[in-house]
Amino acid sequence: MINISNAVLSKKAVAIIIKTAKDGYLAPYKQERLGILLGRLQGDTVFVSNGILFQGGIKTRTSVSVNSRSIENRIEHLSLRHRLKFLGSFHTHNEVANNISSALSEEDKVPICENYIPLIEVVATIWVSDSPLRQSQYYCQVRCDEYRIRIATYRFGGSFPIMPVSSKGFK
Repeated sequence: MINISNAVLSKKAVAIIIKTAKDGYLAPYKQERLGILLGRLQGDTVFVSNGILFQGGIKTRTSVSVNSRSIENRIEHLSLRHRLKFLGSFHTHNEVANNISSALSEEDKVPICENYIPLIEVVATIWVSDSPLRQSQYYCQVRCDEYRIRIATYRFGGSFPIMPVSSKGFK
């Protein structure tokens, strides 16, 4: 297992994650959304260059399920096209009935496909809030209109520890 201890998200990746979270929150009945993370690994740090929304799958307020072969084809195509390594995936958690969570559920700990094992999982939690942003080395928060989005990164596998995350894309 590769020992990863830090994640750096590009401004572009952060923008896609934020847009994906907001679009899912504003969808009828709210929907979780899922995306693919591409970039490079250098030492113990993953550098996420790009986040790409995965259009397929069945989306509900609290989950996304995808066809393993379909997402593997998409990962293969995008990795070759962008000449970047598949690092993992991101998905959104919506506020539902005044409840928010950035923690991984048991379903979140299952790889999205069999042939591409993720190194990280990024969770973007979105809710309505006008209170001040609170940053941490383990997650970053951004405001987008009246929404607050908390982005947390977890090392995939084992106990799924939360990892320090940073980006020039956070304000």
